Amino acid sequence: MMGPFVSPQLAYSGGIDELLELLASGAPADVFEQLLDDRGHSVTGTAAVDMKAAVWRAMRVHAEIQRGRGREAGLSALVDAARELAVPYESVDGLLHAVARRARHLLSMDMAYIALLDGDHVEVRAADGHTCGLGVGLRLPAQDGITAAGQPSTAPFATHDLLTDERIRLTAAFGEVARVEGLHAMIAVPLAHASTRQPPSGMLYVASRKVHHFTADERSLIGSLGMLAGAYLETTGQRLAAQARTAELQARLRQVNTTAEGVSEYCDLQVRLVDMLLADEDLVAMTGFAADALGGRVSVYNSGGDLLVSAGGEREDDSGALAFALDMVSGEPVRTADGSWVAPLCRGRDYVGALVLRVPDELGAAGRSRLRLFARMAVLFIRQDKVGAGLDGEVRDRLLDDALREEHRLPRQLAERARRIGLDLSGPYLMVVAEPDPAQHCRANAWAAGYTRRMGGLRSFRDRHLIMLLPGSEAGALARDVSSAMAEALGAPVSVGAAGPLTGPESVYPGYQEAVRCLEAVVALGVTGGAASVRELGFVGSLVSSNQDVGGFIDQVVGPVLEYDRDRFTDLIPTLQAYFEAGASPTYAAERLHVHTNTVTRRLDRVKDLLGPDWQKPARALEIQLALRLLKVRELLTDPTTPDATP
Repeated sequence: MMGPFVSPQLAYSGGIDELLELLASGAPADVFEQLLDDRGHSVTGTAAVDMKAAVWRAMRVHAEIQRGRGREAGLSALVDAARELAVPYESVDGLLHAVARRARHLLSMDMAYIALLDGDHVEVRAADGHTCGLGVGLRLPAQDGITAAGQPSTAPFATHDLLTDERIRLTAAFGEVARVEGLHAMIAVPLAHASTRQPPSGMLYVASRKVHHFTADERSLIGSLGMLAGAYLETTGQRLAAQARTAELQARLRQVNTTAEGVSEYCDLQVRLVDMLLADEDLVAMTGFAADALGGRVSVYNSGGDLLVSAGGEREDDSGALAFALDMVSGEPVRTADGSWVAPLCRGRDYVGALVLRVPDELGAAGRSRLRLFARMAVLFIRQDKVGAGLDGEVRDRLLDDALREEHRLPRQLAERARRIGLDLSGPYLMVVAEPDPAQHCRANAWAAGYTRRMGGLRSFRDRHLIMLLPGSEAGALARDVSSAMAEALGAPVSVGAAGPLTGPESVYPGYQEAVRCLEAVVALGVTGGAASVRELGFVGSLVSSNQDVGGFIDQVVGPVLEYDRDRFTDLIPTLQAYFEAGASPTYAAERLHVHTNTVTRRLDRVKDLLGPDWQKPARALEIQLALRLLKVRELLTDPTTPDATP
């Protein structure tokens, strides 16, 4: 049966013109195949051979024409894909899904998927076609299957049958996926930008469930799509990163604008408060302004817990907040358990009082900053306001600050300033130094303010030490009283050192130094909560004392024995020295002195009468031995010819 494009005349004549007409009219390939059938015509011999040769040539021309048309269609599809991929995508995954769909349609295959490198694995990020095992999110080894076979080339790698190709070694994971999907033909295309030398960021896989030999045109088309996809993947990633960076910068800009507005409002608030201060407005006006600005009730208390002023609502019980303020280390506002906000009012380390705020809503960062500003300004208003008590105490305490900070200040100036505030430095006074826990500095300051006011003294805070100048003549007793009272007020032991009695303004700074040394000695001895002066420390006190009165220490320890020897011309001191040098043995001491043992025993009995029955106890014996050694050194310096006076 002749085809519709073939006339009987052509079939038997085999004319070239008719073959060209078939080619021009787009006749299908089976028409030319019919012309090769000898049974369809009667041409024989040389004419038949020539006719078949012409038909074969026409068929090759027809194949080239069809191939060109296919290449043209492929390039057209590639251009369409390029147009689609050039559209800005909102995400990388959206771009990858478009690439997978275009790749599958470009080669008319069953499925396509894209896997991106993630360390030593690849993760399937997009898939197109009917798949059951190659879902998005599947992770496979990077050195698996066709991917490994195609390395290190960046060109597409193809196989007509994935399961039988000896070049490909499938691991269990990838082999299972291939069997589940029924994959045979597959081509892998690296997603790499042609203009860069960076390694591919991933692979595009196009597969068929039938055995298929990929043509050069197919390889070229899919390779071009891979390069386009690599380029668009890179530019999309850069664009999305730029958009994210832009969004981040815009968010920061909004934050900066918000912060700038807050700073501007804060500066306006500062100006308003300073104007109130310069206009001599009182603490009541400032508290009312604070209540309006913060939207709640504001109460200001002095260091004794007495309410100075309140505004913005009915008064409530703030005792819990006040107790919390005394224990606060920093001046930052803190929210208490009952929901109120409290900020301590401090002048340096001096606790002035507390500001308590009660608001119905949560207080943000800007609100806390304003509360901190109001607390600091409240200190200034209290200092100048008639409502704020204790200005005289501040003047008194400033005198002690100056005396300690300027130890070379003229004593006459200090005495004159002390006289103006009603303090007489010519009489006996004591210096007391305590070291409270850093977390309780505010509470310790508040306690010291009341204590020094009752005692008619001064207070200061310097180098972690609470310093008090108090009238009195018994340093040790006062140190113990202060330590006990502070421990009761703070609920924790406090070590205290004291010096004195002192007289004259020139003794303030040396007395402070001696009290500090006594405190350091108490701490070094490991006596938590201990209290002592030079007298209680014994020979340790003589070492830390500012005047280091060695003679006074000797007289205090063995003075009665020295006086007895001088009055009665006895040798009790040499006997004591020999006794201790002989290891507290009367027998060996007698040998050293060349006297009878009974003589030494009688002399030691006399020493017992003079020094008391406890003179041989370890602590007392140590002080006696130190006094005897100092006595020998002094005799050596006074009279170098004194025998056996080596210390």
